[in-house]
Amino acid sequence: MQPVGSRYHALDALRAAMMFLGIYLHAAAGYSPHGDWHIKPPQVTTALDYTIAWIHVFRMPVFYVMAGFFAALLLARNGFARAAQNRFVRIVVPLVVGCIVLYPVLAFVLALDRVGLPKASEYILSGRFLTRAHPMHLWFLEYLLVLYVLGIVVVIVVPRGVWARLAAPFRSTMQSVWAPLPLVGVSLLALLPMKWAGLEDPPGFMPEPRIVVAYGIPFAFGWLLYLNADLLDVLRRRAWLYSAAAVLASLVYLGLLYFVAQRGWNFYAARTAHALAMWCLIFAVTGLFLRYLADYSALRRYLCDSSYFLYIAHLPLLVALQIPLLAVPLPPLAKVALVLAATIAVLLPAYRYGVRPTFIGVVLNGRRYPLQLEPVAAAAA
Repeated sequence: MQPVGSRYHALDALRAAMMFLGIYLHAAAGYSPHGDWHIKPPQVTTALDYTIAWIHVFRMPVFYVMAGFFAALLLARNGFARAAQNRFVRIVVPLVVGCIVLYPVLAFVLALDRVGLPKASEYILSGRFLTRAHPMHLWFLEYLLVLYVLGIVVVIVVPRGVWARLAAPFRSTMQSVWAPLPLVGVSLLALLPMKWAGLEDPPGFMPEPRIVVAYGIPFAFGWLLYLNADLLDVLRRRAWLYSAAAVLASLVYLGLLYFVAQRGWNFYAARTAHALAMWCLIFAVTGLFLRYLADYSALRRYLCDSSYFLYIAHLPLLVALQIPLLAVPLPPLAKVALVLAATIAVLLPAYRYGVRPTFIGVVLNGRRYPLQLEPVAAAAA
């Protein structure tokens, strides 16, 4: 385990990477003929469908592994009261403020495109948009809060002796090269109630038990991993082995998903392949980040800090950029690249000057950074 006060730079970077992948998914989803998205242009492409399905396998599970890991870290380092205060500021406030600010903006942008300015304004000012209120892409924060509460309940209820007895089987499992397989079996059971062979997004604000359970498994794994953090070295050493397994499992899953009917034996085969690919990918990407991104980098630290704001703020802007491109005669892949580049180009300066040195930066990053660039040595401290 790292000394108290040190940072897990690789895991910070991994968590940020999952945020950035979410922005890519939302940009690509608008130009795919499949899936539900706010707007669909006349020209769509299936070229990115495999990447969308593949990233969906591991992105949120990896994020929840990291969430469980850092939740246990906060509790161990700060105690319950300070950890709860930290999570309230860093999770509850962005969720509530994000929904209050971003949902009306998104609703207005969509209404403006469909019915024009007068009716769009009336739709918002009358409050009728609230009848379709949805947590949007911020649902992951709501489920994170549910898992925090469940995690604290488990910590309080389960005696210390039971935790001690859990350490030995967890450690022996992780030290085995076959470590993903027991987790595959547990996640397979959680995937059986899903409507398709993958992890569903929530339909609204009310937490869905099947989704809580599905993400609770990687969250619990991350929590246990922090309690046995020396085992991170096992993931680092086996990163390429699990990467090879992840490639094979991913190919099998995508083949079953796209080329075999989702009924009969394939109902179970596709979900088994998903669970296998998911855990191999969790082990692989975590190991690769630990192997190659464990040192401090000023640029990576900046991107890690910015990722939370960019992910929270991106959706209304991204949709607003997609709308004027609907009638532009460009290939869908070019539009995806343009929307992504424009979204990042707008939000990174907004973060730099309007978030990082302000009280918003305190909420999202845990501290207020000065507007001028800090020396690398000071920032690393």
